[in-house]
Amino acid sequence: MSVIIPTWNEARYLPRLLESLRAQTVHGFEVIVADSGSMDGTVNIARAAGATVVQGERKGPGEGRNRGARAAIGDVLLFADADCLLPPTLVERVFARLKDRTVIGGATAFAPENGTRFEHVLFRAATAYQRVMTECGFPHNAGYCFFFRRAAFTRLGGLREDMLLNETHDIAMRSRSLGRFVFLPVVVETSMRRFRKFGYARTIFVEYIASTLIYYVTGRTPSERFRPKPAR
Repeated sequence: MSVIIPTWNEARYLPRLLESLRAQTVHGFEVIVADSGSMDGTVNIARAAGATVVQGERKGPGEGRNRGARAAIGDVLLFADADCLLPPTLVERVFARLKDRTVIGGATAFAPENGTRFEHVLFRAATAYQRVMTECGFPHNAGYCFFFRRAAFTRLGGLREDMLLNETHDIAMRSRSLGRFVFLPVVVETSMRRFRKFGYARTIFVEYIASTLIYYVTGRTPSERFRPKPAR
């Protein structure tokens, strides 16, 4: 397995994610940090932890994930955002799910780290939506943490780099031609920094609901219209 983490100025969050990877019940996987010009020590933190750093230009998380995937040697690719915390059984559960040869990928449940009651309700609803859509044959992938067999990811051509939002939904939908994209009921915690910095209304209704509806209707999310600012 190769764990791929796209980064841009993630020195605040990356150490905690790397620590959660060290705490996994299964070991022997490589960690690749696909960095896009960080200036805050992210690269030094990654290298000190033994991760392989693949540097490139800042073109969005989709490009970073693809860059990391090209450098990976594992037969399974696990993608995690830098501000996530992974439960210790995650890698073990991914391998267990992939024992079913019809499964070519999947996405986890997600919850807010140190979230308020409202934030927990919000994320439970979003996770339920992801689960129902996936089990109904319209796989949804919020992008916090997901995995693919490397062969399937390669055949799909990786993530679309022309979209800065919904590129993870898109590859989940496209993957149906190759096999089953599943919901993995393992909870990954993520920060609420985007919601708290830019506001709940903008983040929910513009960056999530509106962009997703446009994707479902047109098959793309135009980057010139949906260009989310980084929350740091």
